[in-house]
Amino acid sequence: MPADLPPRRRPIEGTGLNILLLTSEFAPAMGGIGTYAREIAAAASRLGAKVTVVAPDYARQTADDDRSLPFEVARYSGGLHSMRDMPRKIMLTRRGVRGDRYDVIHAADWPFFIPVALSRWRTPARVLMTVHGTEINETQTPLKRMAIRGAGVFGPRTEVVANSRFTETLFRERFAVDPRRISAINLGVSEYWFGAPRKRREVRLAYRLAEDRLVMITVARITRRKGHHLTLAALSRLPDDLRNRITWLVVGPDGEADYVSGLRRDAEAAAACDIRFLGPQSNEDIRDLYAASDFFCLTGLPDTSGRVEGFGLVYLEAGAAGLPSVATDVGGVPDAVLADETGILVPPSAESISQAIAELAADRDLRAILAAGASSHARALSWERCAATTYGLPYTGRQASAARNIGLTA
Repeated sequence: MPADLPPRRRPIEGTGLNILLLTSEFAPAMGGIGTYAREIAAAASRLGAKVTVVAPDYARQTADDDRSLPFEVARYSGGLHSMRDMPRKIMLTRRGVRGDRYDVIHAADWPFFIPVALSRWRTPARVLMTVHGTEINETQTPLKRMAIRGAGVFGPRTEVVANSRFTETLFRERFAVDPRRISAINLGVSEYWFGAPRKRREVRLAYRLAEDRLVMITVARITRRKGHHLTLAALSRLPDDLRNRITWLVVGPDGEADYVSGLRRDAEAAAACDIRFLGPQSNEDIRDLYAASDFFCLTGLPDTSGRVEGFGLVYLEAGAAGLPSVATDVGGVPDAVLADETGILVPPSAESISQAIAELAADRDLRAILAAGASSHARALSWERCAATTYGLPYTGRQASAARNIGLTA
C-alpha cells in the first residue's frame, strides 16, 4: 500500500481516541446529517473515544441540551450552510485542528470538505469525509468541481466513507479516487427504537383504530421524491374488500405546497380508503404509532433534480419497532430493506407497490417472518458498529450502554 494511505479502520488498542467531528447540521435543526453526526459521536463516546463536535448554533441557546450529550459540543455562529459561509468555515477548521492533538478529523458533510482539506497539512490525524448521496450530484457543477480540485479535497490521506453501497458506487462514478480510500459503512439505528412504547391496544384506542384494522404507516416529509402519490395510487388498485380494511397513517411535515395540496385532494377522493394525515410527530408518538401499526410503507422514486435516497434510516427505525416494510428499490434503500428478509422491495410503480401491499396485508405469517427479520437487521446495524468501523474502535458487537442512546430521528 502506498505510503500516503493511512491504515484502514484498524482497531486501536485501549481507549482515548481523540476525534474532531465537524458538521453543518446538528440539533436543534432536524435533518439526516444532523442525526448521523449526533449518533456516531455518541456511539464513539460510548466506545471510549473523546469526541468534540463542531456545529452551528442556529442563533439559539443550546447549552443545556449540549451538556446532556456524552460528548463535547463547540458551537459556531451560523445556521444551514451557504457558500458565503465557506471562508468562515475554513478559518474555523484551521483553529479547531490546532486546538488539540486529534487522532481523527472527520468532516460529517460536504460543507466541511474543503475546510478540512485545506487544514490537512496542519495535523497528522486521519482525515475522514462522509458522503450521504445527494451532495455527490450537487457538487458536479463546474464551479464546485473546480473548487474541489483546487483544494485537493479527495487527495492523499483523505478517506471517504459512504453511507451505502449505492452512495459508494455513485461517488466512484463521479470522482476519480483510489478505491482503497473509499468504504461503504451503513448507518445505525438507536436503541431507542427498540424501547417499550405504549401498548398496542392503548394506542389504537387513542387513535380510534379498531383491532381488526390493518394499519400501514409512512414516516417521511411529504415531498414528491418520497412517493406518497405512488402509495396512494397503489391503494386505489387494491380489491375493495382489502382496501376497506386498511388505514394509512401519514406522518411527517409538508414539503412542496402544490404536491401536498394535490395529494390531500386525491386522498379525499379515494373511494372507501381511510387515510389520515397526522403531520409531524414527536419521536415518542412515532414509536407509539409503530406499535399500533402492522407494516411500514415508503415508496420513494428517482428524482430528476439529482436528489437521491442515500440509505433510508427510517426503514431501520420501523424495523427496530417490529415492522416489515414495503419499499421501492431506489438509491441505497436495498441496504436498509433486505428483499424478502425484512420487507418487500419492488420497482417504483403503482402496480408493483399495490401487489406488495396486498401480499403483506393478506398474510399474517409473512408479516411475522419479515418483522423478525427487520428487527434482527436493525439490531445488527447499531451505531456502535458504525462508529467502530468508521474510526477503528474496538467493538464486541454489543451495545455499550443502551441507556445512553439518544434516540432522535430526522
